[in-house]
Amino acid sequence: MKPYRSRTSTPGQITITVIILVLLILFGVSFVSHEAAGEPMVPARLAQLLHRPDPTLPEGMTYDFEILDPETQHPLPILPASGSVEFRFAVTNDSALPMKLDFPSELQCEFVARRVHTYLGGLLVLPLEVWRSSYFHNIRRTPTILRLDPGQTEVYVASWTIDPAGALVPAGEYRLVASFYGVEETQPLTKPF
Repeated sequence: MKPYRSRTSTPGQITITVIILVLLILFGVSFVSHEAAGEPMVPARLAQLLHRPDPTLPEGMTYDFEILDPETQHPLPILPASGSVEFRFAVTNDSALPMKLDFPSELQCEFVARRVHTYLGGLLVLPLEVWRSSYFHNIRRTPTILRLDPGQTEVYVASWTIDPAGALVPAGEYRLVASFYGVEETQPLTKPF
């Protein structure tokens, strides 16, 4: 029986192993951060194979998400330096039958604004929440039901006030999100000032 010999590694092997581990960690963090910012790194076809599909609205229901100027009611191409931004999410029953959607609480639709921070030349993307429509609201956890007759539309609106000083909402890239019944719609906007 041969005696057990411990295996020794050269400094080059250790260096290569550490570099590979660091690259794997950076790629993993980059992948997760891009997904969180609404910028998938995996092609849609491959993503379908890897993930189960997200919940969507029942067939026959459609939705529309817009970011509007509250005064003119026109869509905003960029975020203003100060003032208000109106989030509008409309869900419509386009089917010939009445529809019923069950919600676990009073909160049926929620709007979120996230500032996107990029690091290492865009390799790492970190979306940080700056506003949420449910902030400082008491939301009861009692289940609610939304009933829509054929052709009926339910519109959810929230207003986000951007402070004039710009301390909380500095210039940069933003993702404005509407979450409704498993649907999460994102609109990217820039704040240049």
